[in-house]
This record gives sequence, C-alpha cells and structure tokens, in this order.
Amino acid sequence: MNVLLVTVDSLRADRVSPDVMPATRSFADEALEFAECVANGPSTPASFPAILASRYFASIEGLGLPEPGSDDGIRTLAESLRDAGYATAGYTDNHFASGSYRYDRGFESMYDASGTTEAGRLKQFVQSNLDKDGAVFKTIETVYNRADALFATATGNDSEYERAESLNDRAIEWIGDQTGEWFTWLHYMDAHHPYEAPEEYQRQFLDEPLDLATCRGLSRKGTHHPEAVTDREWELIRKLYDAECAYVDDQFDALLDALRERNELDETLVVFTADHGELVGEHGHAGHPPEFWEGVLRVPLIVSHPARNDAERAEPVEGQVRLLDVAPTIADALGLDPHAGWEGESALAVADGEADPREYGFADVGRQIEYARCCARRADGWKLLRHADDGELCFDVSATPEERPEDDRGDDAPEYGDLARALDDHQARMKRLREGGSDAVAEDDEMVEQHLKDLGYME
Repeated sequence: MNVLLVTVDSLRADRVSPDVMPATRSFADEALEFAECVANGPSTPASFPAILASRYFASIEGLGLPEPGSDDGIRTLAESLRDAGYATAGYTDNHFASGSYRYDRGFESMYDASGTTEAGRLKQFVQSNLDKDGAVFKTIETVYNRADALFATATGNDSEYERAESLNDRAIEWIGDQTGEWFTWLHYMDAHHPYEAPEEYQRQFLDEPLDLATCRGLSRKGTHHPEAVTDREWELIRKLYDAECAYVDDQFDALLDALRERNELDETLVVFTADHGELVGEHGHAGHPPEFWEGVLRVPLIVSHPARNDAERAEPVEGQVRLLDVAPTIADALGLDPHAGWEGESALAVADGEADPREYGFADVGRQIEYARCCARRADGWKLLRHADDGELCFDVSATPEERPEDDRGDDAPEYGDLARALDDHQARMKRLREGGSDAVAEDDEMVEQHLKDLGYME
C-alpha cells in the first residue's frame, strides 16, 4: 500500500467544515477523523519532530533533527518506510520543515522550495535591501508591503510561498515514475500568513478581492502589531484566512483526483493533518504565537485507509490523540512495527476502542526561553498553560472553549495539582533527553534567525 501524508501549515481544526473546506469535510466523513487531535507545539519547529519522528520538540537540543546515525534513538517515519522498501519523496516550502533542519532524513528525494524559487530569492533581496529594523521601516511600513507586492507582481508570483498546486504537480510527476510502493509527503504553506489567496477564493468570502499589498499589510499588522488592528481589519483577516483554507481544500481534492485518475487512490493510505492551528483575532493575536490556546493546538487528523473507510460513518472518533501519534499510526496501518524510540502510539487503537484516549497531550516551545513555555492538556478537557513570565492559566476547555480571562480557574481548580505534576514530570523528562545528546541545529545559529525573518516572525 502506498502512503500519502499531507500536512498543512497553520490549519485550524474548525476550518475543516462544509462552509470553508467542503471537499476535505466530505473526505473526512468517509474516513477516520480524530476530533480531538492536539499539536505538540504552537509552531512548525515545535511540531515537526512529533509528526515526522514521533519525538517531542523539547526532547531535542536545538531545532530540527540530529544528524542521521548519531545514536540518539531518533528515527524518522521516512527512514522506517525507506528501509521497508518504499520509495520516498518530500515536498515543502517551509525552512523549518526542510533539509536545512534534517527533515530530509529517509527521503530519497526532497524538494525544498524555500529560498530557492524566484519568489524566495526576491523575498530575500527585499529583506536584505530594506532595513526593517531601521527608522524608515518602522515609520513607513507600507513601503515594504508595496515593494514586496511589486516584486511579486513583476514575476507573476502571487504568493509568498510556492502554491499547493505546484507542489501537487511535482509530487504527481514523481509518483508517475515509481514502479513499487511509495511514500510521499507534501507540506502546504498556503494557510500560513500572509493570507493572499487567489482572487476567485477571496470572492467566496469578500465582496471584492484585496490587492497583494493590502493582504500582506493586514497579515503583518495582525502578526506584529495586533494592538493596532481594528474590528473591521480583524474581520478581513479572518476572511482572507478562510479564503486560503478554501484554496487548500481545492488543491487537496485535486491531488486525490489525480491519484484516482491513476487508479492509485484505492491502494493508498492518505493522512491529512496540520502542524498547528492559527489565531485570527482570538486573545488579541494573529498567527501562532508561542502560546497554547485551543485555536493554535487543535488540528485536523484524518486517516483514509482503503480497507477501513466507511461512507456511512456517522461520527468522528472521540478521545484525545496527538501529532506524536502520526508516525506510529501510519506504521500500524501498514502492518509495520513502530520504532522503539517513538514517543507516540497508534491512534487506530483509539478508533477501535482497544486503547483509551491519550491521558495527556503536552506541547512545548524552546527558542531562547529555556523551555519555560509549555502546556498539558488532559483528555477530559482540562488544560494548564505555562506562559513563562506571563504566568499560568488553567481552563476546562470542554466547558469554556473560548478560554477568556474570567474562565481561568488558576491553582484553585481541583484539577490543577494533577496537571501541574504531570507537566513538571514531562519537563523533567524532556530535560534528561536533551542532556542525553540529541543535538540538532543550534537555536542561536544565524540561519535560524534568517529563516524566522523569511517566514515573517521577525521584523
């Protein structure tokens, strides 16, 4: 059986809906949909060790994965499938999910568009020739937005990243050359800010589409200056985000159609998920800050297995699972043994009622904050957020999913003690694992800062 893994950057679970992503919603209705999947981090660097290697981000010193063969117990899904005889290929346009951070481990072919496409080179040119830390940029920020848009328009690049349609074409061409079983991973960047969907998708949500400079300006304002965003601008940001999600919906559907036309879909395990969610005005933020709100942590997880799909399936699978479980779930679906060093477990056992939901889902970030921002989410919906200097928050998200300030139960909640102990234990274990020698790319590496700027996290 072939394997197709599609990860979408910044896709919230609640956007897989009939109004925004109808094709993906229909796909989920006939597959195994896990309604309570939580990301193990609020960003690409924090989530991808979990997705591709079933390891917590905080268990590895630095960003990404260690060098292959470094005797650290880490093994990627691609390495396992390659060694099982699969041809392997990956397609990405996110620095932090690329070979720069060793996510090419196990892939015989890795297409990394970040910084190599014409759009990527122009983006780097603009950034290197306009000092965004200087007084001119801080005073007249629209200069950057307009220059950025002009470069994109001049070269026909209507997106900050290579579009999903292009990645689909590359992957389908590679699949067409295979004679045996294959594993293909695609990482779509379209739902990541800046939200700049093609006009036909904007028209589904807006009376009139917005030009490229306006789209990018709104995204930068929401990400870097959210306190200045008006109610009307938040509405536009939400609609632009939905337009990008609608575009992703069409492209994922087109990818499935291409496999169907090749008579390969019925022989392919398809897994659809996201590395994290997105805020579009909640808690005064846009994007995915290093915080652990439900809009950032809740992600879709859909598993389509030809032998298990059921068009009459009425309800999604209840019970908490984690991105950490993606690799073991794929191995289980293929009848392969999971790697001993994987932290997750197969979600199929939860779907079959053979295992309880994951009692705890942990999430971490680490860049320059000594792993002091972390979260524990319990299967019953209780959640403890540690936001470093911003303090702790404790919510029952089953009862109060909006996580408003008045919903914070603090350390007075009877569940607080269990959550705090579980999170303390998790942090202590992660520290032991980091000290055990799992070294990746150093977080103070100049490349890391440049990639953060390229992705819009730093001005």
